[in-house]
Amino acid sequence: MLRKSAVALTLALDPGAGALDTETRQLYREQFSLTQFMYPSEQASWYWRNLEQVLPSARIKRAGPCRPLARALMDPARVHRAPFQGHTLGEWLHGDHPSINGLMILQGGKVVFEHYNMPANTQHVWMSNAKTLAGTLVALLELEGRIEVTRPLAHYLPELTDTAWGPIRVIDVLNMQSGIDAEENDAARADPDAAITRLFRTEFGEGGDYAQVLRGIPAKRPPGQAFEYSSANTQILGQLIARVEGRSLSEVIEARVWSRAGMSADASMTLTPDGYEAVHGLFSSNLEDMARYALLFTDSWAATADAPLIPKAVVETLQGSVTPGVYGVSEAAGPFLALTEDRPLGASYQFDAVWADGDLFKGGMRGQGIYLSPRRDAVAVWFSNRIEGGNVAGHIRNLMKTL
Repeated sequence: MLRKSAVALTLALDPGAGALDTETRQLYREQFSLTQFMYPSEQASWYWRNLEQVLPSARIKRAGPCRPLARALMDPARVHRAPFQGHTLGEWLHGDHPSINGLMILQGGKVVFEHYNMPANTQHVWMSNAKTLAGTLVALLELEGRIEVTRPLAHYLPELTDTAWGPIRVIDVLNMQSGIDAEENDAARADPDAAITRLFRTEFGEGGDYAQVLRGIPAKRPPGQAFEYSSANTQILGQLIARVEGRSLSEVIEARVWSRAGMSADASMTLTPDGYEAVHGLFSSNLEDMARYALLFTDSWAATADAPLIPKAVVETLQGSVTPGVYGVSEAAGPFLALTEDRPLGASYQFDAVWADGDLFKGGMRGQGIYLSPRRDAVAVWFSNRIEGGNVAGHIRNLMKTL
C-alpha cells in the first residue's frame, strides 16, 4: 500500500487554468483572436482549456457506462529517466514551468504511469492529434468498401472538380503529399498572407469565406512527390467523410467512436462560422478519454469498449501505407525526421511518423502527442501548450522500446 501511494499519480494544479474572476474571463473573451490563441501565454492556456467559451462548437456525446481504467503503476523513476538527446523526460514534467500539462502511459489496457500539471478532468484542445480521427475514419470507410483511396477527390466531392483539389487522389491527401500550396510550419503561421494562415483566420471568424478559401488553395507541385504538412488536407478529409457517411463529421465521430468507447465525458469540436468542423486540431476532451481513444488501436481495446471499433485491419493499413521516397523531399520535413533517434519510415493516414516496428506517432502544436505501439500493446498520450522544452516523442519512443 505504501509503495502504491509513492508511485501514484502526481497532481500539480495550475491556478490559472480555469479559476478566473468574471472580469478577467470577459476580458479574455473580448481579446480572443488567432494570434492570442496560437502563441504560449497564461491567457492562451485558458483558451486551450476553455475553447467552447470563445468559439462555436459541436458536442460529441458519450453514452453508456464509463469504463474505469485499471491501474498497474510502474516505478515513476523509470519514466522520468527516459532519455533523449542528453535530457530526461522528467525535466519536462517537473519544475516551476513544466512543458507537459499531463501524460498518461498504458500497457495491456492498464494505466502504468500518469502525471498531471493541471486538474485531471480538464478539457484540453488536442490540436493536431485530432488529425488521427480523420485518417482513421477514412481507413474504416475504406475497409467497408465505401472509399477507394486511389480515386480522385472529385469522385466523392464533385464541387472540387474545377479546383486544384479535384484530381488529387485520396491517399495523397491522407499522407500529406497532396502538392497544394499550404504547407504549415511556424514561419507560415506567422505570415498573414500564407494560405494556411488565411484558412485559420476564416475558422476564427476573422475574415473571408472558409469554404471558398479552402477550395481556392492552388497547387504547388504534382501530388505524390513530397510530404508537406498542412491542416488543409485534414479539412478536406473531414468533408469527404461527412459526404460518404451522409451526416455531419461530429455525428460520425460520436456514432462510430465517442459514444461506444466507455468515455468519461463528452468531447467538443470547434465549428467554422459556416458550420464545418475544425477536425485538423480544435477537438477537446480530457486526457484519460484521449487515452481510451488510443486504446482502441491496440489488442486491449476491451478495456474501454464492448467491440473492436478500430479493427486490426485498419491498424495494419495505417502501419503499411507509407509512400516511399517522399518523406524527406521538402526542407520543412526536417522536424519530423528529427522526432526520434531512429528515422521514421514516413507518414501515413494523418500520422506524422511510422517506424519499422509498426509504432505510430502524431504530434500536436506546442509539444502534444499520441503514440501507439500495437506490438507492445502500449500507448502514450500527452497534453502541452507551452514552448516545447524538448521533443517528448523522442523520450516516449525510447521508453516504449523498454516495455
